[in-house]
Amino acid sequence: MRPAIVKFFDQLIGTGFFVPDYAFMQTVAILFGIFIVIKEAEKKGLDLKKVFYSSLIIIISAAVSSRVFVIIQNFENYSKDILSIFYFWKGGTASTGAYIGGFIALILLTKFYKIPVKRFLDCIAIPVSAAIFFGRIGCFLNGCCYGKISGLPWAMHFPEGSGPYYDQLQSGLITANQLSLPVHPTQLYEALYALLLFLFLMLYKKYQKHDGELFAILFLLYPIGRFFNEFLRADDRGFILIFSIPQLFSIIAIIGSIYFLVIKSRSHEKVKIDLPVNS
Repeated sequence: MRPAIVKFFDQLIGTGFFVPDYAFMQTVAILFGIFIVIKEAEKKGLDLKKVFYSSLIIIISAAVSSRVFVIIQNFENYSKDILSIFYFWKGGTASTGAYIGGFIALILLTKFYKIPVKRFLDCIAIPVSAAIFFGRIGCFLNGCCYGKISGLPWAMHFPEGSGPYYDQLQSGLITANQLSLPVHPTQLYEALYALLLFLFLMLYKKYQKHDGELFAILFLLYPIGRFFNEFLRADDRGFILIFSIPQLFSIIAIIGSIYFLVIKSRSHEKVKIDLPVNS
């Protein structure tokens, strides 16, 4: 099925063929990400072949785990039609699952290939921020990860076939064959934030003091933005008490990043030693 926004442009002015879709944006994210990883690894003196193979496996692991995460969350629905588990082309992935699977794969691969883990983490920090940017643009074009109804001037209507359309149709807020009510473009909020993080990390890497710092900063700042953006989202992400599952993982990432940055800053403090002076 063609993404909702692409189909909308095609019906409106006949240009849907030229509008990039979710798969296209994901492909751009992967190719651009691998390019940046290799460039950063070369600067840090890492084995480029090992880094390249590791990057490919990490991407595959992230893709699989993003699907598995959704299946676990919605197993009751998938259990009614087991074969639907494999219908990955019909959507149903979660970025939280991708981060978990990708990170686990990275740790295992750095052990296997004997790659300095913190240095490798820094290599992927900038590409990850870029991947979030491209991925969220893809989400916008696909009509998923949408926001709550909003009266703000930049709130956006989504076409028939999109997530907001079906959600509002089932709730009786709209009738068939009309656009959705205006909603927060939460996909674009996160894309803009990720772009700013990408630019910030590109500048900050010149001043980093120790390995792993870039990655820790990314997973300190990005979860903060994601945490607050979650309050504006209207799609189902799964909740525990008052927090969505991505918010809970954001809290864990923030705590872990702060811990790493504090410990590292303390370990790099210069200790002044008074040496005896010969008279």
